[in-house]
Amino acid sequence: MAFSADSVLKRHLTLRSVFIWAFLISLFALAVRQITNLDPDFWWHLKSGQYILQTRAIPHADPFSFSRAGSAWVAHEWLSEIIMYATFRLAGWAGLLVLFAATITTSLAIVYQRSEGRPFVAAFAVFLAALASAPLFGLRPQMFTFLFASILFALLDRYRQEGRRRLLWAVPPMMLLWVNLHAGFALGPALIVLFVIMAALERNWQRIKPLIATLIICIVVIPINPSGFRMFSYPFETLSSPAMQTLIQEWLSPDFHQFRFLPLAFLMLATFTAVILSPVRIRPGELFGLLVLSLAALRSGRNIPIYALYAAPILAEHSWDWINARDFKLKISSKPVTGVGIALNLLLVLLPTLVSVRRIVDFSRHEKTYEAQSLPAAAVDFVSEQHLPPPIFNDYNWGGYLIWRLYPDHKVFVDGRADLYGDAFIFDYLKTYKGDRDWQARLDNYGISTVLIEPDSALATLLRQQKEWRVAYEDKQAVVFTRK
Repeated sequence: MAFSADSVLKRHLTLRSVFIWAFLISLFALAVRQITNLDPDFWWHLKSGQYILQTRAIPHADPFSFSRAGSAWVAHEWLSEIIMYATFRLAGWAGLLVLFAATITTSLAIVYQRSEGRPFVAAFAVFLAALASAPLFGLRPQMFTFLFASILFALLDRYRQEGRRRLLWAVPPMMLLWVNLHAGFALGPALIVLFVIMAALERNWQRIKPLIATLIICIVVIPINPSGFRMFSYPFETLSSPAMQTLIQEWLSPDFHQFRFLPLAFLMLATFTAVILSPVRIRPGELFGLLVLSLAALRSGRNIPIYALYAAPILAEHSWDWINARDFKLKISSKPVTGVGIALNLLLVLLPTLVSVRRIVDFSRHEKTYEAQSLPAAAVDFVSEQHLPPPIFNDYNWGGYLIWRLYPDHKVFVDGRADLYGDAFIFDYLKTYKGDRDWQARLDNYGISTVLIEPDSALATLLRQQKEWRVAYEDKQAVVFTRK
């Protein structure tokens, strides 16, 4: 039989196949765009991975700061940090972007597979979920939690519908990996408990016992990590920290006055509207899960992606039921295309691909430019080149970047590991930065010789008025003070 490349193209470049590929590549492009807005914590994660690989040991005491040197540090993201730094060393910035964008895209592709009304309705629901989650996307270990949460939802939801216990066998091994990647592993047991309650509300009593057994096994494997039993309490310590709730914006409730949170509002409105208008009544347990996760998303921006993973299939299912009840035709052709159709289908796939490739290449070639948009790159260059004296008092959001650029020559005053520093220290830092009473005494107590902060901060204004301090460097992003 003669092989015809043209026939293969015609067979595989159907509008349906092309639409799905174009949709997935568009999700990848969205992820790439978001993660090139570098997260401030990315830098200390990268340095931690380097430190672990170089020392061949997982740190239990802080090596990066002078203010908390030697204090106990729960390096709960150690495996993520190794993956990040190893990828960076082997494949550079392009490798990191592809790794995290692929992780995000895979998470959303799993949601797409769970959704009814493929391809159009499912794609709409998943894309809206992606837009709602996008503010939380980044080069950060949380993306592994996003992936595992998506997988766990798929397993639990399928088990709820089909009752196949074998589906639950994959959960404990996943939990073992999850607990060594990110403290978001605590979502795993929480979601299993949620599905136990959902099964009880729907009177699926036979589903509950296997879920409880899975929960127990997951709890048993949690201590299999470098921090051992401490990981039982660590997530709760983080959630209850007033300092973290104050400093870290994503722990706050979403502000719907900000444009970036409007997709979440649309997702919530669309989902509840679809549930109300659907001719098929939502199951009690499913509604309970939707309400609980909606409340979680409104309580803290960090929970938005988890809500989106759960809500998108519900939106797709009930939208599809509503459409079918009205005999709307949303079928898409699966017939082979010819001539101009092939060219148009190829273009549909190539456009988002080119957007993704262009962004990755541009970032890889001009990473310093991207870096300088939100970080004090020039000021740090000055500190390094002029060998300004330590210790340095620095902006909280720049601490991770300073760790990456200046360690071990300089250690930081504070960085994004708020759990390491503790509430009292963080609030003292904030008082100093705001120029509250005794700010000078705090700088003196730590023997601060150099200050690197934002030029329009209250502390910068006060330091300009002090005779013992001088401006050594200043630009639009940062000002560097040294003692005379």
